Amino acid sequence: MKKFVKHAIVLFLALRAGDVVSVAAGMWFVPRYVSPEDIGAVLPITSFATCLSLPIFALAMAVMKESVCLSAAGDRGKVKSLLQGVFLATAATLALTLAAAALSMPMFLEKMRIDDSLAGFLVLAAAFLGCSAPVWTDALQALRRFNALAAIEVSGAVVRFLVMVLVMPFKALAGFFAAQASLPAFRIIAGAFALRRDLAEPPSPYWNRESVLRLGRSFLAILAYQALPMFVSMMEHSLLRTSLPASESAGYYMATRFSDFLFYLTFPLLLVMFPYTATAAQRGETVRPYVIKCSAATLLAATAMAAAYAWFGTELLALMPNGENYPSCAPYMPWLTLIAALTSCQTFFTNAEVSAGRFGFMKWFVPLHCAYAAALAIAARQGAADSLDGFVVWFAAIAILRFVLSAVHLGRHPVRH
Repeated sequence: MKKFVKHAIVLFLALRAGDVVSVAAGMWFVPRYVSPEDIGAVLPITSFATCLSLPIFALAMAVMKESVCLSAAGDRGKVKSLLQGVFLATAATLALTLAAAALSMPMFLEKMRIDDSLAGFLVLAAAFLGCSAPVWTDALQALRRFNALAAIEVSGAVVRFLVMVLVMPFKALAGFFAAQASLPAFRIIAGAFALRRDLAEPPSPYWNRESVLRLGRSFLAILAYQALPMFVSMMEHSLLRTSLPASESAGYYMATRFSDFLFYLTFPLLLVMFPYTATAAQRGETVRPYVIKCSAATLLAATAMAAAYAWFGTELLALMPNGENYPSCAPYMPWLTLIAALTSCQTFFTNAEVSAGRFGFMKWFVPLHCAYAAALAIAARQGAADSLDGFVVWFAAIAILRFVLSAVHLGRHPVRH
């Protein structure tokens, strides 16, 4: 547990550099340079690009789980053989991803009321690079090379910031997505360099029918696990953009810049927790302490943030460029923060289960998200979610349900597995 805390602190500090850039992008560059009519499209387009990266993300996550087990057993040669095969699979999956993106992106941009073709191209570039980067960074994570991972995140944040400074004043929306693409591009280059010694290991036989089936089952399970919440998030943002006036979708974007601060705490916890919970499960130990401690820290931080936003939300919102135009959105800030906290707690639990190779939670996870997506789409079509109030109520309902079901499932865990 001491190493877990140390690594969490190292990554937390390193990722704060990236968060400074994210804050600058979300709270200054976008409101300053992107027109109010287009601001509300930033979240759905970003969600769309995230969905495009899903197949490689699931593959990288499955590989990371396998790498953790091989690394713990000291089989570095098998790790190299695993990565070599994954690089080939990545290339094939990327080709399919880009073909799907080329067909769907123009229609999606038109629906989001965006006619900037360069922005569309850069969204594809960001998706392409975002697909590939986790193969390298997750390999570092699985090998517990957290110092190298921290250095990559800090340097990548600097690169992303420079791209925004140079491009966004001239081409706002395109510049934002150019910066989004620059970060995974840097991660790929730096990650390959950091893994050079591991890739120099003599390969040992790894690939056989059993390993392919094991990795395939894990990939399909993780794909299903990740696809549902990603699709639901994209649908939420898209419906909000198309169902509400541009001013309200822009106001939602402005308010979520503050609630998203919470993810700057939860993301490093997730990065560090995955290999530790995978190792704990492999040893027959419980993953419960990791989930409970990360969730407790998140809920405590969210409560403090929500209280601050309840008192000073309007003043904080006014600090953003053009933020004084959205005072009616300040009351949503504490509620969106608590919603983000409940969602993060669910993610701690489900990621721990995935790292342990257990997917029993899918019995409630899949029906819940499918029912929610259908109900929200119907509500939006029939006008039952025709205001920001209505959407926030829906977002809160699904977050509470996911949290409760995760807590119930976690409570049934034995002390040892």
